[in-house]
Amino acid sequence: MPPMEESKAGAVEASIELEHAIGFSGTPGCLFYHPSGEHFVFAAGGTVVIQSFLDPHDQHFLSGHTGPITCMCMSKSGRYFASGQNGEDSDVLVWDFESKKMLYRLSEHDHGVKCISFSDDELLLCTVGIDSDKKMIIWDLSNGYIVCNQKSNPQPTNCVTWGGMVKDIKRRDTDKYLLVTSGAKTSVLWELDPFLGELTAEQVHTTGRGEQVRENTIVDFSGDKETIYCGTTSGDFGLINVRLKKLMKTVPACRLGILSLLSWPEGVICGGGDGTITTFDSRLIDRQQCKLDGPVIAMSFSPDKAELVAGTSTGFVYRVRLEGLQTLLVCENHCAHVKCVAYAPESSDKFATASMDNTIRIWDAGDYTVLTTATVKDAGAPTCLVYSLDMLITGWEDGKIRAHDVDSGSPLWIIDNAHRGGVTALALSHNQRFILTGGKEGEVRVWELRTRELVSHLKEHTLPVRSIALYEDNFHAISCSRDRSFLCWDLRSERKITSHQQRMGGINSVALSKDQTVVLTVGQERRVTSWDLRDQNPTNVRDLSPNLDDEAMTIALSHDGTLFATAGTSMLIKLWDLATLELLAVGEGHSGLVNDLKFSPDDRQIVSVGDDGNVFVWNCYV
Repeated sequence: MPPMEESKAGAVEASIELEHAIGFSGTPGCLFYHPSGEHFVFAAGGTVVIQSFLDPHDQHFLSGHTGPITCMCMSKSGRYFASGQNGEDSDVLVWDFESKKMLYRLSEHDHGVKCISFSDDELLLCTVGIDSDKKMIIWDLSNGYIVCNQKSNPQPTNCVTWGGMVKDIKRRDTDKYLLVTSGAKTSVLWELDPFLGELTAEQVHTTGRGEQVRENTIVDFSGDKETIYCGTTSGDFGLINVRLKKLMKTVPACRLGILSLLSWPEGVICGGGDGTITTFDSRLIDRQQCKLDGPVIAMSFSPDKAELVAGTSTGFVYRVRLEGLQTLLVCENHCAHVKCVAYAPESSDKFATASMDNTIRIWDAGDYTVLTTATVKDAGAPTCLVYSLDMLITGWEDGKIRAHDVDSGSPLWIIDNAHRGGVTALALSHNQRFILTGGKEGEVRVWELRTRELVSHLKEHTLPVRSIALYEDNFHAISCSRDRSFLCWDLRSERKITSHQQRMGGINSVALSKDQTVVLTVGQERRVTSWDLRDQNPTNVRDLSPNLDDEAMTIALSHDGTLFATAGTSMLIKLWDLATLELLAVGEGHSGLVNDLKFSPDDRQIVSVGDDGNVFVWNCYV
């Protein structure tokens, strides 16, 4: 870390940079094995991440979306990537792999982007909107202009892919492009004249009297472009003859639907909702099968097609050798909102997170592998987390406090009915002998750790307690609530010492300075406020954003007492000088509400977690 410097005005100079993203989103089709053979590419919330297979620290981040990425595609050579999103800014971003820069922002879709695909020659890009958008657009990649705009068909369209060039009667390539869209009950073949900007469509015929009707989820052309394979929600895949434009047959593959599909010279590979990867030979006879942890929602070939990278909706990424279907776990991630993060005291080499996927995980801060996983079922969402050297203590929406062993993840004990309506805040004493908890009905309670008995019950707040901070002496604590107040408690006498009220809105989080003379609060007032407990009025107030549109959900102080960080609805990590409340640096990356963040004990890193399912590790330079 560079030495600490101070500007002429006395403010500390600091910056942050995104070091690592833990957060394969589990979005169907958003995982690719790059043709370089050294990297894989995936969507982490609203960020495209390029990561080395060999070095977990070798990551590149492509940021530009304002919401979670809903679809991605890679060009045949790996030169381009494209990503789309839903919402007001339903743009498609085209990225250059070599420069790691955005080439185009394509802003024609109105409500959302469902699927995208590059042409084989990498000259064109097709984007299809969601059902309410109803647009199918072909883009020229040489200038970013629209070649043609058509109403999408079928509706809704679930997938699109290119099939090279249209063939004449002698099966020779013409100057027209061929592509297929597929979705509800049917597939449509399109012929594109790029010079006239004309698209003509012809629906694929199904045989029989409706028994072949399927909801298609994924399509891919065979190597000779004469056959289209269509994966379906019923767990089989269909074969469409391109020349006849007719569905020829269906082949059963798995249970719970086909979510990913690849064609290769030997046949077809299907990824199923039941977690299976099944290979079929050229006669469409299943030959091999392996099972992964969770539905297989993305697969992509290595350059030599000797292996593939596969991702599951539960957040696991694997490398799969096609000879024998041997699997190797590359990384694992949370697959739902991540609610809280914590470091153990005096230990910067590990941190813990808790997620709405019902797991608590301890991560190695060196290589970002998972050291321990604890699973909790039927408890609602986790709300708060503390990490001691020998146990993980969590609060849950079902009103229980749970402890798990840090080495095995096995449950140690449970405090039933700790708070009616749910546990909302948690703090561990510095001597690790007791915990303080806050509840949804405004109560603060003290529990003895050894016996798990209730020691004190403190009730002054009228709305949920959102955060608790404990003094170094373990005798005094501060709690904040959505009732606009924060209170200082004497835990020995079980009474309130001071009460301070914010002028507007509830308080979401509170932090105590290292010298324990300054209290910082953030909340619905959308400001950061500095308090001295001896004065009823704030000593300093700073707007979190110029237009007051950023509500901070969490605040964390550095252990050296010079900096603090905030995060919330703006999806930005903001680093501030504690002495002056001046904004020093801003970190962009999250694409959803940021729920929690913490400084590492050595203050070299910040870990943030959010509703986008991401765990972001930031380097902090002072």
